[in-house]
Amino acid sequence: MITPLLEVDFQKVRQKTVKKFIAAYGLSSPTGFTDMRPECYNPSMESSYHLHTKTFLIQSNIDCVWNAYKTIHPKDAWNGAMVSFGLQYSRMKNSINYINDDYSGMEKGQIIILNLRLLWGGINIAVAHEVSEVNEQFRMIRLCYMRGGASEGSQIITMRETKDGFTEVLHKTLYKSKSNFRDKTLYPRLHTKAITEFHLNVKKKAEGIKPAA
Repeated sequence: MITPLLEVDFQKVRQKTVKKFIAAYGLSSPTGFTDMRPECYNPSMESSYHLHTKTFLIQSNIDCVWNAYKTIHPKDAWNGAMVSFGLQYSRMKNSINYINDDYSGMEKGQIIILNLRLLWGGINIAVAHEVSEVNEQFRMIRLCYMRGGASEGSQIITMRETKDGFTEVLHKTLYKSKSNFRDKTLYPRLHTKAITEFHLNVKKKAEGIKPAA
C-alpha cells in the first residue's frame, strides 16, 4: 500500500545521502514536498541550454513499451550500479511511495528522489526530478529537475515504431548549471550512464526478460 503523507519514515529509506537530502531541504515536514518547485526547460532561453540525446531500441511493439514505461516500479526502473531509488512523493495523492510499497503507475506530479553512486561508491549524491507530463496521445514523458539542485532543465522521453515493429525510444535532455565544465565534461558521460541503466531496465520489462535476482 502507499503510505499516507504524515512525515518521512527514515527507516524505509536505504541511502544516507537521500536521508540527508530530505533533512537539508526540509522534506520531513508535512509541507516539505508540496513546497518543492521544478526548474523546467524554458524555450525562451533555448540558447542557454545544452542538448544531450540518446536512443534505445526495444524489441517489442510500441503499445507494450509505452505500458512498460508507465507501470514499471521505480525500484526496478532505477536499479543499477550507478542509480538507485530512494523514495517518491505524489502531489496528486499527497503521499509517499517507499521502495517496498505498491505502485499504481507513473503520473504527473510525482517527485522522485534517487541516489547516484559515483567513483565506484567513493561519492554518493541525491538528486530529484518531477514528472511534469505523461502524454498518452503522443506517448511522451517529460521530467523536470527540481529547484535547488545542481541542474535545471527537462528530460523528454518519446518513442516511435520502427519498420520491423519494434520501438525506438529517444531520451532528449535540455540542461544547464552554473558550471560550464560540469555541463560540457562531466554531465554528458554520467548522464548517459544513468539513463542507460534506466532504459535497459524498462527494456527488460517490455521484452519480458526476468530481472536478475
